[in-house]
Amino acid sequence: MLSTKSLKNLPLRERKKRMTYSRIVDCAGELFIANGYQTTTVDAIAEGAEISKPTFFNYFSTKHAVLQSMVERMDNEFIASIAEELEKPLSTEQRLCNLMTNTADYMESHIPLMRVIIVEGLGGLAKPDEASNRLSKLNNAMAELLSKGRDQGDIDREVPIDLQVQIVVGSYLYSLMNALTHSPNDLGSQLTAMVKQVALMLRARK
Repeated sequence: MLSTKSLKNLPLRERKKRMTYSRIVDCAGELFIANGYQTTTVDAIAEGAEISKPTFFNYFSTKHAVLQSMVERMDNEFIASIAEELEKPLSTEQRLCNLMTNTADYMESHIPLMRVIIVEGLGGLAKPDEASNRLSKLNNAMAELLSKGRDQGDIDREVPIDLQVQIVVGSYLYSLMNALTHSPNDLGSQLTAMVKQVALMLRARK
């Protein structure tokens, strides 16, 4: 999301578009939490964002598209965190633990919205196009992290990296869904425990 300072540097027309986009997403998030994703309507989102229904459709084709924008923002922040960890002189296990700790800290402060995004957003994985695009971005970012670990010598090079990526990303998504559905206040410890077990499985053989 653009900062207020960044928005001021944009032309007025573009600034208004960005602000309207953010207002729609923020309003939709509030309604998804209050009323549930399934019962929230486009009409309600438009009314809450103080725009007309045709204006809503200038920005999003469906209610699901708004949800997908939330999922993409969450994924992009996760990918950006991976890039930050790659700049640090750490072991792969330490990078993964930091990544999960930061993820948990953010999500635990936004549990109701994160529950909607994770539980409803994972439904998009059943749609081939959405699943392919989302998993491709997550897999590519995680592959970069694991490749560095293989170069450092702390990740097993005998196991195909594609399989290692599937193990990490799959464990991450499952742990998020499980924790946010059953015990969201314990998300941090669950993600840390998961990543330690995964790191043990991936560790290079001596």
